[in-house]
Amino acid sequence: MTRRTLDDLVRRLPIAGAPQDEEALLTREWLVTNGLGGYASGTVANVNTRRFHGLLVAALPSPHGRTMMLNRLEEAVIIGDAPPVQLSGAERASGELLLGAANHLTEFRLEAGLPVWRYQVGDVVFEKRLIMPHRQNTAVICYTLLAGSEDIVLELQPAVHVRPHEERVDAPLDDTHALVIEAEQFVLRSPEPYPDVRLCFDGGDVVLDGTARRDDPLHYRVEERRGYDHSGTLWLPGCFRVRLTRSDAVYVTVSTEDEAVMRALPPAELFAAERERRRRLLFDADDAASDGVGAELVLAADQYLIAPVGRPVDVARAAAFGDEVRTVIAGYHWFTDWGRDTM
Repeated sequence: MTRRTLDDLVRRLPIAGAPQDEEALLTREWLVTNGLGGYASGTVANVNTRRFHGLLVAALPSPHGRTMMLNRLEEAVIIGDAPPVQLSGAERASGELLLGAANHLTEFRLEAGLPVWRYQVGDVVFEKRLIMPHRQNTAVICYTLLAGSEDIVLELQPAVHVRPHEERVDAPLDDTHALVIEAEQFVLRSPEPYPDVRLCFDGGDVVLDGTARRDDPLHYRVEERRGYDHSGTLWLPGCFRVRLTRSDAVYVTVSTEDEAVMRALPPAELFAAERERRRRLLFDADDAASDGVGAELVLAADQYLIAPVGRPVDVARAAAFGDEVRTVIAGYHWFTDWGRDTM
């Protein structure tokens, strides 16, 4: 059997702006995992409909476990002198539904299982991609300008409520959330006893409007259907503005790792390394799973194989079976490696 390349593993969700597409934007979900049990996940519209949706859900050592470290990133674009165009969406507890993506998202696709959003505003076309480097509590987002006569400015506002990922969304916000600058990096101070979140930009000059605020309460529609608490507030530390040009991609890295770990490779190389890791998974797979749906299943199954963080090691077993502790997640978002559910 001829093994196809990763470029062949593409699933597209065209967005035509029809009313039924709004439902797809809110009900189609994406998931990227990090090989530790952490993940990033959300809807195509970037409207968080579950308590588990977030851009960085870190797998932290016991007793913390999976922890929501960055809930969302509000995105807008400024072209020339025009007012900002909102791209990210939100559903307010007041009943207001904001779907910026419905007007400007032209395509959502998975490339080798990794999400890609394509936006068009006038004659400006750009894409957003997201990865989680393997076995890091890190998420990297890449913005690339593909077409258009003008440079554009991205407005990016992190929104935070650090909590266990299954915790109530209406739990009170801790007043110790803060944004500081350390050695040319932005650091989101987390409440005790959680780690801080490092926030780095590559590929463009960054201007910060550091006016912090609490967002209007958000509505989580899936949680309401499940009968759980479904309205909560996030903290926004300020607005980052960064210029996006045809010559340079802009990378946004968020991480709970030490600086030496999260900056060990430049962001572009992290994307290349993740693609290479996925290529090797398919190369090692059985011929029957080397292309098409079989290959997609290989990449999907890989999301469930993790090296658990902070798990005590059975030395004798490690010596007999290898020195690496591995386990199988029973299901995302809420399951861990519960044997009965996994089987």
